[in-house]
Amino acid sequence: MYPCEAENKKLLNRINRISGQVNGLKKRFEEEIAHAASGEVPYHSDPYEIIRQMTAIRGALNGMIHSYVEHYAKGHLVSQIREAPDESSAMAQMDALLEVMKSFGK
Repeated sequence: MYPCEAENKKLLNRINRISGQVNGLKKRFEEEIAHAASGEVPYHSDPYEIIRQMTAIRGALNGMIHSYVEHYAKGHLVSQIREAPDESSAMAQMDALLEVMKSFGK
C-alpha cells in the first residue's frame, strides 16, 4: 500500500496555508466593512492585490487537488485495480476517477 501518513501530512500543511490565505483575504474585507461603518474616509484595498490573492488561493487549491489525485491513483487505485475480481470491476474504478477529473476541469 502507498504510504498515506506522509502524504496526508503534506496535504494538511497545504490546507493550513490555504486557510491562512483565505483568512487574510477575509480580514481585508472585514476591515473595509468596519471602515465604512465607522463613517471614516472610505478605505479600499488594492483591487489588483485582492485578485492576486484570490488567484493564489485557487492555484494552491488546484495544486492540492492534483497532489491528492496523484497520491490516490498511484496508491489506492492501483491496488483496487490489481485486486479487482474481473476487468469490468477494474474499469469501473478507473471510470469513477475519470468522472471526478471531468468535474474538476469544469
